[in-house]
Amino acid sequence: MMVEPGKSRLVLILALTLVPHATARQTPQREAVQREEAARETWQRVPDILEAMAVHPGAVVADVGAGGGFLTVRLARAVGATGRVMAVDVSAQEVERLRSRMDQEGLTNVEIVKGDVDNPHLTPASLDAAVIVNAYHEMREYQSMLRSLRAALKPNGRLVIVEPISEKRRQQSREQQVAVHEIAARFVEQDTRDSGFRIQRLEDPFATRTDAIEWLLVAVADPSSAPEGTCPIPPKRPTAVAAEPADDENAITNPDLRMAFETFKKRRAAGTIVVVDVRGESEFTAGHVPGALWIPLSTVGSHVEELRAKRKSIVTYCS
Repeated sequence: MMVEPGKSRLVLILALTLVPHATARQTPQREAVQREEAARETWQRVPDILEAMAVHPGAVVADVGAGGGFLTVRLARAVGATGRVMAVDVSAQEVERLRSRMDQEGLTNVEIVKGDVDNPHLTPASLDAAVIVNAYHEMREYQSMLRSLRAALKPNGRLVIVEPISEKRRQQSREQQVAVHEIAARFVEQDTRDSGFRIQRLEDPFATRTDAIEWLLVAVADPSSAPEGTCPIPPKRPTAVAAEPADDENAITNPDLRMAFETFKKRRAAGTIVVVDVRGESEFTAGHVPGALWIPLSTVGSHVEELRAKRKSIVTYCS
């Protein structure tokens, strides 16, 4: 092949100039992340997590507590171009990381959502499945989050939760476990049941890592157990129903345990009470006191120790 003088040098210069641009994204740091994630995909049994979610092309799913996007990327590939992944995180910093990574991966079927601690801001009845991996133990408003996820799932939609727990900490209190970023399945089982889910499957242990095992729970919305309890005698004002802590100088002395509404507002502002909404799910969703815990009347008994541990006056309302 004949090449005019000077053109061969031009071709070589162009080649050397263009090649680095084609591989610019494959940095040593990115290669290290890929190796780490490949190992995690194996030990955490990611294909089995996707199977538990019943992920398929065209599905709409949510990755709640998406963090750096490890699972989001794999979900996006699994649902394909006709599917959609809602990547939810409450941290503005993580949301920006997610946006950067999705751009880097060239994924256009991911919608990034800035959630709140008690609400993932997902469209009702829009999801085929939702997953929480290594993030549930961080949720302080887990009841509200579960309730919101239940509302966001389609009929028969699945909720999959994967969390770590060390054998030596299995019998510790919830507070002790959460302090080291772990939580036992027994706590989450109760949480999901109280939020109107039916446990479909629990695998414990599910995966093994160097410092702990991880369990997997699959739950579906259970219409028959949806807590819609109502108060037998709706009070006109919030009513204190739990014993006051002995060292509470603001203890209620009213014999019928009624709290004046002005007192309620002052103590709520001061943070000396815990407000509990004992109404049904639809009533709570329609509107509730900001920051109130949702514990349906029929399940209050199973939360007594949890409430007692808060060492504050417990105030309930149902109207």
